[in-house]
Amino acid sequence: MVACGTACAACASAPGVVPLPTFAPSASAPTSAPAPVAEPGHRLPADCEQLAGHDELAGLFGLPMDSVAVRTVQGAPAPAVGRVERMTCTYTVSEPAPPPQHGVVLQMTVGAYRDAAAARDQHERNVADQRAGASSVVQPEMGAAAATLVRRGAENVLLISFDVVTLDLDLVWQPPALPPADLLVDLARRVLARLAPDRSPDSPDRG
Repeated sequence: MVACGTACAACASAPGVVPLPTFAPSASAPTSAPAPVAEPGHRLPADCEQLAGHDELAGLFGLPMDSVAVRTVQGAPAPAVGRVERMTCTYTVSEPAPPPQHGVVLQMTVGAYRDAAAARDQHERNVADQRAGASSVVQPEMGAAAATLVRRGAENVLLISFDVVTLDLDLVWQPPALPPADLLVDLARRVLARLAPDRSPDSPDRG
C-alpha cells in the first residue's frame, strides 16, 4: 500500500491546506466531500466538483483556495470498446496565484465501462499510447487497481483501471506541495473512493 503524504504548507496567501487522507483496507469515501450524485443508470457524477473540487485541488497544489477553477465536459459512449460513460475535468489556475503557475495544471479523464475486462483492456491501450516517448515508466502499488505512472519531461500521467472504471490523471505542472507521483497517487485514491465508496482500491481483489 502506498502511504499518503502530508501536504506542505501552502503559499503565504493561502488561507489553509486540505489534509491528505489515508486509506485503510475498508476505507470509504472521505466525509469532507459530497457523495457523487449520478443520474439513475449512470456510474459517473454529473460534475467534476463531486470527484475532486477546486478548493481541494488548491490545497493539494499548495495554492490560494480561490485560484483554481474546474471545467466539466461529458463525453460520448464508445460501444466499440465497451465504454458507457466518459467525463473530462480540466483544472486551471489564475490569480491570485503567481503568474508562472497560471493555466491548465491538471486534466482528469474518467471512463465507466460495461465490465471490468473492458475497462482493463482500455487501460492497457492507454498505457501503450502514453509509453511512446516517455522518460520513465513505473507501476505504483495500489492494491486491486492497476496503475502505471508515465513521466515525460515535466509532465506526469497516472493511468488506473479499477473495477469498471478507468482514471487518467495528466499533471502538466510541478506543484510545490508534494512530489508529482505522491500527489497523483493521493488524488487517485480520493477519486476512486468517491466513485466506489463501498470498495477501497487497497482491499484484496474480490473478482
